This record gives sequence, C-alpha cells and structure tokens, in this order.
Amino acid sequence: MSRRGPTKIGTPKPQVGMWPRRRRPQRLLWPQLLEFCAIIGFLVLSYYGLFWYWEKTAPPSTIVPQVVGMTQLEAAKVLSAAGLRSDVVARKTDEEVPAGAVLISDPPPGREVKLGRLVRVTLSAGSRWAVVPDVREMSVARARALLRTENLTVGKETARYNDSIPPGYVIGHAPEPDQQVPRGTPVDLLISKGPAPRVQPRDDIGGPGLRRTDIDYVVPPGASLQEVRIVVEDRNGQRTVYREMHRPGERVREAVEGEGPGVTVRVYLSGLVVEERPI
Repeated sequence: MSRRGPTKIGTPKPQVGMWPRRRRPQRLLWPQLLEFCAIIGFLVLSYYGLFWYWEKTAPPSTIVPQVVGMTQLEAAKVLSAAGLRSDVVARKTDEEVPAGAVLISDPPPGREVKLGRLVRVTLSAGSRWAVVPDVREMSVARARALLRTENLTVGKETARYNDSIPPGYVIGHAPEPDQQVPRGTPVDLLISKGPAPRVQPRDDIGGPGLRRTDIDYVVPPGASLQEVRIVVEDRNGQRTVYREMHRPGERVREAVEGEGPGVTVRVYLSGLVVEERPI
C-alpha cells in the first residue's frame, strides 16, 4: 500500500482572466402592465368626459334655411330668425339672378350647424351687360343720373348750337339707344347750346377799340339752383364778369364789353358752355 497524505478540500483556485458569474434578478412584468392599463384607462375616461362636457355646454343645433334668390335684407331676416348671423363677403356677376339677390350661402342650405354660426353670403351683381337708355332731349343732370342708374358712365360732353333743342339738353349720344354694351361703358353726350346768336357788334360805346354786347339768358329747367357764369376773352386775357346762382326760369341780363378785334363772350351753366358769341 502506498501512503498518501490527507486530501485538502478548499476553495478552488480561480483561473486567471475569469470573473465569477452573478445571477441577474428576474424582473416582474405585471407592475408595468398594470401601469400601462391605468394610463390607457385614464386617457379613455378623459376623452369621454371632455366629449360629454362639450355636448352639455355646446349651443343647440339648427338647420341653415334656404336664402338663395332672396334680397340681402330678406336673407338677413330669415337667418336671424333661425338664430344665425349673416355677412356679405362677395358680389359676382350672373346672367340669371338679378342684382342684389343672394347667389351663394356658406354653409349651404340644409346643413346642420350650431346656433350663432356665421353664414357667409355672396350677392349677385347682375348681368355684366347694360342697355344704353335713350336720354335724348333730357336735361344734362337727368341724363347723367339715368346713365349711372343703368351701370354706365358719362363720357365726353360736347356742346353745339341747335335751333330745336333747348340749351342744357341732350341732342344725341354715343353709343346709340338700346345698344347692349359692357357695364361701365362711357356714353358721350352731345348737348345743345340753344340757337346760334345773331347779335351785331356795338362799337358806338367806349371808342373804336371797345366792343360791347348785352347778354339776355333764361335759365332752363334743371336743378333747383344752377350757376350762371359769364366769361369775356379779349386782348387782355380771359376774365369772369358775372357769376351767380339762379333758379330755373330766372332771366340773366348783363352788359359785357371787351377790348380788341377778337372779343368772345361765353355763358356757362353749371360749368357747361351754353352760349358763345363773338363781338
């Protein structure tokens, strides 16, 4: 038998370059799952709570009434009666819907909206065409007003002597009556200055270089007050010798004079030449 010493039992010697392994603790998933479910539940309850609060506090609903084709005033009354507000946001030309009538409403008729909602209204501007009215033998003031009413503008105004048309009245115009033209088209007026003057120069007063004539003018029908102005143009220049406001039917009598061979006297009615004579 061989003799062997006693066997020593002890801690094994660690190997060089190795560390002892540690066991990782196991993480439990149910707390995280419970927390996630709690967050989801809170969000869902918050959503339904806010929705319930909005339903309870929001104003009641109404139906947008039919206002297309109505005038602006009628549409405003109907919308107000339905608990809605209205505002005109645009105007568009239309060949069928008359001017001033409702063309479009936004929101459209039949839609359910909340009380107090603003309804945006677009009005019709009417046709883009206009028919030239007949303003012949009308006073200038009346012709201007009628042209503006028909969506036309007053163009060039020319005065001419005429034996049959009173001064301040329209002889003719272009474009001619009943023509269809775009809106805003200017209409040129030819205005009567009355009969051409037949006055002989008077050189018997004031010496051979001084010429004189008598103005006798009756204010034609028109505005309640019209300005009558008499202007003399001679070798000394142009000057106003008379300016007063008169009513229709009043007579203006004034003796005027000028120096030199080329003396011209002009009578203006409300800024328009109605009489011009050389003396």
